[in-house]
Amino acid sequence: MPYNIIDLIESDETMSTCQMFNAEVCYGSGLVYDTGLATAQVDDFMLDNDLASYFLGVCLDFKHFGFCVSVIILNEDASRIVRIVRKQASYSTTSRLPTLFGITSSRSRA
Repeated sequence: MPYNIIDLIESDETMSTCQMFNAEVCYGSGLVYDTGLATAQVDDFMLDNDLASYFLGVCLDFKHFGFCVSVIILNEDASRIVRIVRKQASYSTTSRLPTLFGITSSRSRA
C-alpha cells in the first residue's frame, strides 16, 4: 500500500506539489540552532547530520503515511548519539509482538 500511495502522489504533478507544500508548511521555517553556546561535540554532530533534511523527510512521512521511522546510532560504548537517520516509511513494516505480560505492542522494523 505505501508504494501505491507514492505512485498516486507522483503520478499527478498537482498532487505532488500540494503534498510537498503541505509538508513544508508543517515543517515551517525549519529549526534554528543557536550554536553560540554549543560545545565542539555539538558542532561536530551538527556538521555530520543534516537535521534540516531529516526533519523535512519526517514531515513528509507523517503527511503521506501517518508515521515515520528514525534510527538513532550510538557510539561504541552507547554514551552518546553519533547519528540520526530517517528510514523511508514505505520501506518499513510495523508488526505486533507479544510482551512478557501478554500485551501486544507495536514494533517497527526498518
